[in-house]
Amino acid sequence: MSKKRRKIAVMQGDAEFMTKPYAVIRRVETKQSEGFPYEAVHNSKTFLKCQFHCHVQGDPLDNIQHTAKELLTHAKKVGFDVVSITCHRKIHFSKTLEQYAQKLDILLIPGIEFEINGKHILCINAHKNIEKVDSYEKLEIYKKAHQDSLIIAAHPFFPGKIALQKDLPKNIDLFDAIENSFCYTKKIDFNKKAQKLAQQHNKPFLALADCHILPYLDIGYIKVKAQKNASAIIKAIKNHQYQNFTEPKSLWQITKILFQMYMLGFRGKRGRK
Repeated sequence: MSKKRRKIAVMQGDAEFMTKPYAVIRRVETKQSEGFPYEAVHNSKTFLKCQFHCHVQGDPLDNIQHTAKELLTHAKKVGFDVVSITCHRKIHFSKTLEQYAQKLDILLIPGIEFEINGKHILCINAHKNIEKVDSYEKLEIYKKAHQDSLIIAAHPFFPGKIALQKDLPKNIDLFDAIENSFCYTKKIDFNKKAQKLAQQHNKPFLALADCHILPYLDIGYIKVKAQKNASAIIKAIKNHQYQNFTEPKSLWQITKILFQMYMLGFRGKRGRK
């Protein structure tokens, strides 16, 4: 590895981990994952590599090519300890799938990407009644009943009708965390407004992949300092016991990913006609 690449690889000790929850860890370049930077190694076994935004075949809105089992198999290959599948509008979780994940030594946590007024929101450690939440009033009731869930504002200030935009600051107390989207470059970054809001309200700002195409599963992820169970992990995140693993992409990389996602969606629409 060149000296220049070594300088890009940044690792922070536990002291910084506790005091700088919004810090970004640059990752070492490898030949894996479509040429994207891969993970820098952390020696502590208490840090769990987690992905909390990914979609699989059967998603009601997106045309996804890989199955849940294929996603979990790939997650094992690239070193994930914890995964939450977040299909749109429904929880994609079963005992059979949970057992499959366990065989891979992966903790599978129920998740969903639900909507309020068409705006996308993630729920990790989701309970079945989240599927009926379609207003902020209902979300408030859900949160009071299920404090073990993690509510994340998904890509809140990106262009488009699916982003929360002004709804997020208006309802900030209903959210436990804010997503740090993978989709940014050094010059174009819609995450900056989200990061500022997260810091203002002391909310975790979580690097996630929004994975629709399997090789991009680790394009953005977090490592959480916790025991390997859902309650401990969510509590740790709420207490800022995590680190982000992400870095700016080139405009070409972003264009390539978005084009691939668009083509998948286009083929899906044609197939449903």
